[in-house]
Amino acid sequence: MKTLNQLKASCLAMLAGAALLTAAGTASAWQSEYPKFRYGVQSVETQGAALTRYRGFDQHVRETLGVELDLYLSSEYAGVIQAIAAGQIEVMDMGASGYAAAWLETNGNIEPLVVPQEMDGSIGYYSVMFVRADSPYHSVEDLRGKTFAWADPNSASGYLFPLVSLRGMDIEPEQHFGNVIFSGGHEQSIIGVLDGAYDAAVTWTNDIEQHTRGGLHMMLERGVLEKEDIRIIWVSDLIPNPVIAIRSDVPEAMKNDLRNLFLNLHKDNPEVFREVARGNSPGYVEVDHSVYEIAIQLRQQLAAERRRRR
Repeated sequence: MKTLNQLKASCLAMLAGAALLTAAGTASAWQSEYPKFRYGVQSVETQGAALTRYRGFDQHVRETLGVELDLYLSSEYAGVIQAIAAGQIEVMDMGASGYAAAWLETNGNIEPLVVPQEMDGSIGYYSVMFVRADSPYHSVEDLRGKTFAWADPNSASGYLFPLVSLRGMDIEPEQHFGNVIFSGGHEQSIIGVLDGAYDAAVTWTNDIEQHTRGGLHMMLERGVLEKEDIRIIWVSDLIPNPVIAIRSDVPEAMKNDLRNLFLNLHKDNPEVFREVARGNSPGYVEVDHSVYEIAIQLRQQLAAERRRRR
């Protein structure tokens, strides 16, 4: 016959087991419907570099969630936006402008999960206009009549925010610069300036002195760029950091599990976290849709201006 203490221990064990079974049943419900974590990533670097960056994340997702990572890479930002709108992916990592485009395209059927935090506690970064350090250009005015490169029409730092800022300075890019093109991405813009194909371009960085995260950081880290190679001649106001967002119509348990995956990534797997966050950060934090409303408003503003010009 069991003693009172043994009976108590047995009851506690059964209760604990029941709790685990309930949690496992809840956790596995969405995995059966979504056996793959279909994740779209914006093209801020070459596909080869991105595949290398996410290699460790693939294994971490399998071990943590029990599903396969299906990484969707597009040579253009629009590819990721169209993929989430068509239901081909559930999650995306996009800049503020890309998030705004996807939110408008899906009629609000996406929501933020997390955003990387900066070392100072902020969740913002900067668009910077840069030239070769050995060039004669020291200001936007010096670039009158020169060749200038945007990154992508759906880039926050590579198009939307600097475009609006320049117009706020009474500078219409198409009239000010001699030739304005889209390079196809941040890496292409940086290499284009280094190679002399463009006199200037815009890209993103979290810190205009140290570049510990962002487009310039990734190029510095890979040895493609040295700080002394370029000169920054213009800096934007703070832009909301790129956000990891999810379709609103997926199960809440899936949202919660993925949110926790990212929130704990800096502790669970620091090396993988640094790759996924594209540099140094104290971790991901939760973020509200309201942070990105400015990008939605700016996109709507530009769309209205284009319609008026037709």
